[in-house]
Amino acid sequence: MEKRKVMKRLLSEIKPVTTSHDVGLKRVLLAANESGCSLTQIAVTDLKAGEVAQAHIHPDMQEAFYVMSGDLDVLLDNELTHCHADEFVYVKSCVSHELRAITDVRVMTIGCVIEAQRSKLYPMLFELNLHEVVWGGSKLAQWKGLAEMDHIGESWEVSAVESSPSVIANGTWAGYVLPEVIAKMPEAILGREVAKRYGGKLPLLVKFLDIRGNLSIQVHPDDEMAKREHGKMGKTEMWYVLDAEPGACLYSGFKQELTPEEYKKKVEDGTIVDALARHEAHVGDVFYIPSGRVHAACSGVLLAEVQQSSDVTYRIFDYNRPGLDGKPRELHTELAAKALNYKVENEYRTEYSNLENRANRVVDSPFFSVRVMELKEPFHRNLIKHDSFVITMCLKGDCKLRVRSTQAEVVLREGFSCLIPAAIADYDVIPMSGRTRILDAFIDNREPSLAARLTRFLRIGMK
Repeated sequence: MEKRKVMKRLLSEIKPVTTSHDVGLKRVLLAANESGCSLTQIAVTDLKAGEVAQAHIHPDMQEAFYVMSGDLDVLLDNELTHCHADEFVYVKSCVSHELRAITDVRVMTIGCVIEAQRSKLYPMLFELNLHEVVWGGSKLAQWKGLAEMDHIGESWEVSAVESSPSVIANGTWAGYVLPEVIAKMPEAILGREVAKRYGGKLPLLVKFLDIRGNLSIQVHPDDEMAKREHGKMGKTEMWYVLDAEPGACLYSGFKQELTPEEYKKKVEDGTIVDALARHEAHVGDVFYIPSGRVHAACSGVLLAEVQQSSDVTYRIFDYNRPGLDGKPRELHTELAAKALNYKVENEYRTEYSNLENRANRVVDSPFFSVRVMELKEPFHRNLIKHDSFVITMCLKGDCKLRVRSTQAEVVLREGFSCLIPAAIADYDVIPMSGRTRILDAFIDNREPSLAARLTRFLRIGMK
């Protein structure tokens, strides 16, 4: 009978290495390839007082910590647990956890993989979802490397809208529609708070828009009106200018305050455009468009759009042109009058910093947050604390996204987008051709109160 082999190691003789969180040093007693089972590793980690292993989630792994010496705070889904020497903490999969060393501390870590959950969460890519409209052009098809196509005004990059949902193009869930997959794992994909607040549904829709002919003058209702009139979500959105021909412009807001009666008269006599604030469009311009704000993009503009997940639009004026079917498109003058905010703002553009190799804050609102990054080197993104999915739009230069907890990796090509589930929103963005520009959209659940979020919204989004 074969003798049982014994592995014996002296901790002091094991070479320390930096942890995956870039803080502290760990000594691996038993590695995954040595265990012969579902153990990922047994390790001893030393953290100095004040060091923090930032919040992270393991979607396919359970973890346990045994405090050998010192004092440690463990933040589990935003609940703080104080740990002292000889105490043990167990962390289930998909639970956010952060380690904070109060004193110099030594911790034994044991990880165990849940095989049934492997490969179910990863950055999701999507099949094409193109929409023909009367004002659309051919730039989106060219940008995406497709055969020549005309009147393509919108590419719905990530959508859970019932009339046109995205179809997943990669991995375990390839061929499934996005809402169906979200329904299987709402908290892991959307985030616990997002799933709770929005009834397990994706609250955002992102698009690329190619405006060859003028977009109709329009407005969107707020949540209250949209629910009352249509049983749907309202629509606040944001435009990021990807490209603009010389002299191209956008309309956002009124330049003169109107009464509802004056508005109706200007719609009837075709002079409503004269009352709008006109803005020359330049690459990188951002316009935050809250519900109730009149707006339109004009010929020669290519946009990235982040919006609430809604297809409710009230057309005010459509330049008296026919639609693709040769018939005039429906106008919604009366509904628009109820939805409009007639107030004139001092500034309609959103100002933001655009520094290299950092996540530049563009918008923080009650409905979504947006960051833009111009990267020329690998960049770590850890959004676990936000408890939200992340939608990443690749605006320029292909990149790779590599998840730290699972090592899942996808190539995100310029002109395409992906959804990163909340449970794995700790990842690296790696430029593939020297540099890349990406836009991230997510829901920020870190604010202590709605009042704080509204304050930031009014300060940044409503300039």
